[in-house]
Amino acid sequence: MAKLVFCLAITLTASSSVWADKGETDRLADRADAVVVGELFSGKQAGHSLSFVLSVTRILKGDLIGRATVNVSGRMGLSLSGSLGGHYGIWFLQRTGTQWRLLPLLPGAAALETSGYLPISKLSSPAAVVTSSPPRTANDRIAIEMAAAIQSYSDRKQLFTLAYGLQGATESGLLRDIYLSLRTSSDPEIRFIGLSRTFGPDDDLLTLAEIANNLDLVLKLQARGILVPSICGRTNSDPRAVQYLGRLAQSSDVAVQRCSAMALMYIHSRESLPFLAGLLDAIDPRTREYAIGGLSRFVDNLPIPTAYNVTNGQVLIPQGAQPHRTMETDKYSLSTGWLGRADQTEHLKFWKSWWASMRNQLINPTPPTIPTVPRP
Repeated sequence: MAKLVFCLAITLTASSSVWADKGETDRLADRADAVVVGELFSGKQAGHSLSFVLSVTRILKGDLIGRATVNVSGRMGLSLSGSLGGHYGIWFLQRTGTQWRLLPLLPGAAALETSGYLPISKLSSPAAVVTSSPPRTANDRIAIEMAAAIQSYSDRKQLFTLAYGLQGATESGLLRDIYLSLRTSSDPEIRFIGLSRTFGPDDDLLTLAEIANNLDLVLKLQARGILVPSICGRTNSDPRAVQYLGRLAQSSDVAVQRCSAMALMYIHSRESLPFLAGLLDAIDPRTREYAIGGLSRFVDNLPIPTAYNVTNGQVLIPQGAQPHRTMETDKYSLSTGWLGRADQTEHLKFWKSWWASMRNQLINPTPPTIPTVPRP
């Protein structure tokens, strides 16, 4: 049970939920003593070790004011030898005595070019991002810098790296303005990155509609790697949102179907049941397990996960009567556990049979009897 609570917390904080935990970019910024925009002027890599001179253009965090260049060292996972130069972007630096050390984007980063820093165009300008108030914190400045860079990206690989970095920025007070500005772009890559984060139920409904109505386009975009995972942790139980998730759950794309199944599992409302039942026949075993989990959570009457009930464990406590719960449903329930790689055959057989017997009752419940008042 404790493992399930942990998995729920990890999944939901990794989604586009508005209450998500601190993102990876913000964690990296916290560790850094300085975050700058600049160009690697000259340097070399010998084996795993880097040493280079960084020419600073803009300072986003730290006390490097007035210093045009800094000497930086670092280590990469991939052993290479050669000179370095020309890399321009956002760098995260940590002070070690009188020296500066590179903090790569990812722990154990393989190479400078792929995960050592955030590459941006020299033409990128923070002034291009319009916000309702000026940046006040380092988190604001870093987020705006990435948003500006996204709008002037030069290739799809760079775009994904920047979008990933922006997804990891969760503490800026300007995120709503930033994402809404990206949505106005005529470039669908940028527009759908803007749709990858939502701000409240109404906005969530809007973004689900946009994704569902443009799925063929979405699946061709580099931004799909950012957008599709954002579906996974949706917990909007509005029947219209459930219908959009149901449409996405019918996609032939395994990642889209799996994330939709996960969202429907969390929601497990009466409206979600036909879609969950349909996913019992999915090709992907994880999708099938999410479907079983959603039906189980409905029967056990567990609440929809929130920041509050996940962290205090109440997400696993029934929220009222359990009229559909029986000894048999308990035997095959996955509301508080996972099958993982275990055989799903018996569980699938049971829940398909359960749905066949309960379908009419749950989709078209018998209307309440209204007492007849005798005429005088």
